[in-house]
This record gives sequence, C-alpha cells and structure tokens, in this order.
Amino acid sequence: MKRKAIKFEGEGKELINALRERLTYRNYSKHTVTNYVKELNHLCVHFNSDPRDITEDQIHEYLYHLSTNERFGPNKISLAMASFVHFYWNVVKTPEKVKKLRPPKMPRRVPLVITPGQVYEIIEGLDKLRDKVLIQLLYSTGIRVSECVMIRLHDINKERKVLRVEKGKGKKTRYVPLSPMMLEQLELYCEHYEPRDYLFYRRGRKYDMPMNRVTINRVVRKAKTILNTNAEITPHTLRHSFATTLVEEGENLVKIQKILGHKSLMTTVHYTKSAKPELNSCVNPLDKVYQERKLENTVFDLSAI
Repeated sequence: MKRKAIKFEGEGKELINALRERLTYRNYSKHTVTNYVKELNHLCVHFNSDPRDITEDQIHEYLYHLSTNERFGPNKISLAMASFVHFYWNVVKTPEKVKKLRPPKMPRRVPLVITPGQVYEIIEGLDKLRDKVLIQLLYSTGIRVSECVMIRLHDINKERKVLRVEKGKGKKTRYVPLSPMMLEQLELYCEHYEPRDYLFYRRGRKYDMPMNRVTINRVVRKAKTILNTNAEITPHTLRHSFATTLVEEGENLVKIQKILGHKSLMTTVHYTKSAKPELNSCVNPLDKVYQERKLENTVFDLSAI
C-alpha cells in the first residue's frame, strides 16, 4: 500500500529536517532519505506530537496500527522501524525507545518467474520501440529499475560488450554483460531517440533528466494485459526471471551474484528454488527468447523431400 507523503508542521518539525540532513551527508540514497523522512512524518502526524515526546509504547502502538488498520506487509513495517531506529539512536539520542524493536518475520516466497515465451509476447505486444528496449534491457541484464533510469550513454561499452552500472544498490558500481543482440537493439534505439546523456530521458525531450521510475513501472504493468494474467508483473519480475534462467542454464552462482550486485551469495541461492536444474547450457536469456521463436516459425520445404 502506497501512502501519500505528508509533512508534520507541529513543534519538533526541525528534527525531521535534521534526520533528512544526516541521511543525506551520510550518503544514503535519495530513495532511502525520502522514505525514512516520510515514515517519521507519518508517526508525528498520527500522534500530532513532537517526535521527542512520543513514547516507546506509542511507537509499538503505531506499528500495530500499520499492521492491522493500514494492512502493511512486513517490508513496509521494517522500513518504518528502520526510520525510527535511525532517528532515535542518531538524531535525538534516545535509543531506549527503540532498542526492543525487532523486525517482523519475512515470508519465504519463491520469486514469480515468467518464461522466455512470455517475455517475447510482452515485447512484441508493446507499440513503442522505447518500451520494447526497456523490457529487453531489464530482462537481458537483470538490472534494477533504479539502476536502469540512471544509465548514461558512456556507461555502454560496445567493444567490451558490458554495461557499467554506476552506484547501484549500496552505492556499489559493477559491470553486467551485454549480448550482441542487446547491443544492436540499443544502437537502433539511439538512432531513433537520439539520447544525449541519459539513455532513457524524461518525457518532453529533457535529455539531461533521467526517466522517472514510474514510467518504467507503467510500461511493465502493460505485461499483465498482454499476457492476460492476474499475476503482478513488475520490473523485479524480469530481474527474477533473468537470474532464474541463468541458474537453470547451469551458470556459476558466484558469477550470477556479481552480475546482480547481491551483497550475499545466500540472496542469489534463493533463485535455485524456482529454477529447473535439468537445463544446462548457458545462453543469454534475451537471445534465447528470439532463438526459440525463430525455430518455432521455421517453414520446411516439403517439395524438396
């Protein structure tokens, strides 16, 4: 559930700004700063109180409210907790209010994975070349949507056939492979849309501004209609599908970990739960989509037999 951002205007609001400033100079991502500040704002508005006056019991009461009334899942609850812990430990120096907080148990879900044939249907079901290339790039590289919007032209190395992912999650930079077909598609895209800085720029030909993540989410949501399914398909579904296909093809887990930018190998191992171990050879997922489609559309000349 997504809540509208609100701003607490009561006494103590300067402390919320202090949280924003601390997170910013500590080099937290813009997304994290926004979310932490938003959660603290909501807490203060809920009790209409200076954050210094909010008690430990009220924090527990509020988290219970999020779980029952707002029907927040464990990820959202954990986000709110992280915001409060950081604030009370580091800004107002009253850690006793949050020292008993424990994150909720996370359900162990097997990631939703779509097949190469379904990816083909999605790509061919889209009208704009830009949208097609977006899906192809997300699926072919497994990059996150936040990383996709920040790609600049100089990040694409045609000679080495790699994409430089600058300061991905955790502010880490990594390289991911680009297949020959993906390079061809990117070249076609650049010829048509003429990007000057960001590969995917803001609507209205604002070349110096990256595309909004909401735009990519909107493009990917079209997959649900194209496939006529009730499953929720997101940019992360393409990432899951990319990783699972590599596992199925027998690719080394450590190599997959580096491509995906996972901090822990255990995160990568999670994809083995949705993989089919009987598949062996390693083929780039995007190439596999079109290779299979070409085979299906092969017409044999029976007169020559």
